[in-house]
Amino acid sequence: MAVLTQTEIAEKLRGEDLNHWLELWHAEQGPAKRSSLELMAAVVPASKEKDVRVLDICCGPGDAGRALGSRFPTASMDFVDRDPFFASLCAAVNQRDGFAGRTLVRDLSSPNWSQDLASSYDVVVAANGLHWFTIQEVTELFTEVIELLRSRGCFLFMEPTRPEFPFQSGFATWQHTQPGQHRHEDWIHFWSSVNAFLGYDHMPLDARPPEGRIGDTLSALDWVGLLKTAGFEAIDILLRDTEKVVVAGLKP
Repeated sequence: MAVLTQTEIAEKLRGEDLNHWLELWHAEQGPAKRSSLELMAAVVPASKEKDVRVLDICCGPGDAGRALGSRFPTASMDFVDRDPFFASLCAAVNQRDGFAGRTLVRDLSSPNWSQDLASSYDVVVAANGLHWFTIQEVTELFTEVIELLRSRGCFLFMEPTRPEFPFQSGFATWQHTQPGQHRHEDWIHFWSSVNAFLGYDHMPLDARPPEGRIGDTLSALDWVGLLKTAGFEAIDILLRDTEKVVVAGLKP
């Protein structure tokens, strides 16, 4: 079967139970993500009455952007993801729930992905998408992100992490005593449902991760270092739990 376009996927989603798809996604992302997104929205240094401009990159179905939109009711938002299913689902949920903004299919590892986007966002946010890139790609992306922000605009992201080397063994021993945040069977359930819905292997279930991707190889301070290299300041580690880190930085 031919691969569907974004327009065809959007049409196919009409009449679908969007909450069902969100529930599958939230199960795949794990129970701790929601509070992390609420934290990211809460720390944006702006009044809730401000007309903030938000860019959600690697947006998936748009959870991070909508978390910010819930705090800033008059926000204008752009959502970007390279996956046409995610972009279509994001746009459908945004329209249903009254969140204004564009949803664009763009590959952030490609040149000119930010063409025709604004250059004065108040907030750029990313949730669990950057670890699919290589270090070189993320280094370049952070430089592009800072260019998209206005002065004193903030960049917030949540990503998998690991401890610094001397602490890895003990951390791993402790980690195994804690409740897991992700289950592989939830990943399988989500993508097998997407494949069945589209009628072809949109995400091959036996696919290997891209060669050289970051995954969970960076420590919290490694992520901080990438922000510093890009020119961010007032950098803070807002949250560190058993599996992930939430980091923020301001453009000077």
